[in-house]
Amino acid sequence: MSRLFIFLLLLSSATGFAQLAVSASANFNQTRWDVSDESVENLLDWKAGNEVSVGYWFRLPEKRVEFLPTVYFASSKTDDNVVDRTQIQLREYGFEFKVNVYPFDFGGDCDCPTFGKQGPQLQKGFYLQLSPGYAVYDLNGEGFEFDSGNGFTYGGGVGLDIGLSNLLTITPYANARVGTGPLLDDLVVTDVNGQSLGVREPKLTTFQVGIRALFRFDHRRY
Repeated sequence: MSRLFIFLLLLSSATGFAQLAVSASANFNQTRWDVSDESVENLLDWKAGNEVSVGYWFRLPEKRVEFLPTVYFASSKTDDNVVDRTQIQLREYGFEFKVNVYPFDFGGDCDCPTFGKQGPQLQKGFYLQLSPGYAVYDLNGEGFEFDSGNGFTYGGGVGLDIGLSNLLTITPYANARVGTGPLLDDLVVTDVNGQSLGVREPKLTTFQVGIRALFRFDHRRY
């Protein structure tokens, strides 16, 4: 958690909490293997996990393109009997530069919260998102030492802004994040007889559903 604390401290110092977004989501992880091999297909099966994130919101002045650079911390565990009945825990630290595009209100030029915009909720609140980023993985399990990996990520999703007031906007969302770097570096896989089956480089794909709260304390601007 110390890395997460440092991330949040740096972000809060840079933004001054003027336009702060806080998110929480349920994560559903899937492991991707570099080769198709039945011996490893169920090696890292994940239970549902969770993620928390903090971001800073800003937008283009005359078009509905909004930006949300975000730092996050996610955690998940494998099924109990994956590796010699030992549960493996994953902690993921990352950064994403989220870009939201509002296709039904692209020409909206009001630099104000969703609550202050005119028009139907779907028109002014629905967005498509792209989210390039970078992730650092930390895996551990009792009696095991892992050389955890890291790498760039890419993803996307959809969401719907629901303005409750000029101060607060709530957004339910559904996203996907695809890791391009290895979850584990140089994982050596063996058969039941202890014979090496070669080196694998698993990668992580995450599907998530969550909710975000955006607080805007810059009311003098609109």
